[in-house]
Amino acid sequence: MSVSRLEYIKKIGVEQMGDIADSLKDPNVLRLENLDTDLRPPQSALDFTKQAVDDDANSYLPFFGLDPMRHAAAKLVGRQSGHEYDWKTECVISAGGCVGILNTLLATLEPGDEVLMNDPTYVGLINRVRLAGGVPRFVPLIPSAEGWRLDKDALAKIDPKPVKVALLMSPAMPTGCVFTRDEWQTLVDSSQNLLRLATRAPVEHSS
Repeated sequence: MSVSRLEYIKKIGVEQMGDIADSLKDPNVLRLENLDTDLRPPQSALDFTKQAVDDDANSYLPFFGLDPMRHAAAKLVGRQSGHEYDWKTECVISAGGCVGILNTLLATLEPGDEVLMNDPTYVGLINRVRLAGGVPRFVPLIPSAEGWRLDKDALAKIDPKPVKVALLMSPAMPTGCVFTRDEWQTLVDSSQNLLRLATRAPVEHSS
């Protein structure tokens, strides 16, 4: 038995290759479908993890993440982006990036809202958009001698009114596309257009 919201959820390539490898039942098969390696994490991460276990931290709180981590994360992203973020109101720590993306989509989308995405992209992101009730609206990445490039002409033709969220990857998976400064500016200009439309939209009140 399944539910209707799972109708369009597709298996990702990692899962498909994993199923094939499992069916072989051969311990000599080198499993790289999930890019697993035997490389150890940085020693600082291992030391902090061991310390956390010894401290017997056993609590769901704080829900938004530890304050020092939120402060450091907001500072790091701010330094990389050139935009200052308030760690108290604009930063939440999640158990992995994809979990955070799903939570954000669930908190911001109404059923039928469109989500701007690059194509091709990671199918796991498409699945999360659909699971949250969103509709993917794809803007192509075009292969070229310089790598994959954003199709800015196609982006300009997309109707911005039903688009509520932009979810794009850079570096993009599976293409490896890294947006240029000009492509980022085009996306920013497109997002600002979305914001202008949203602020001009009439507010409906129900009695």
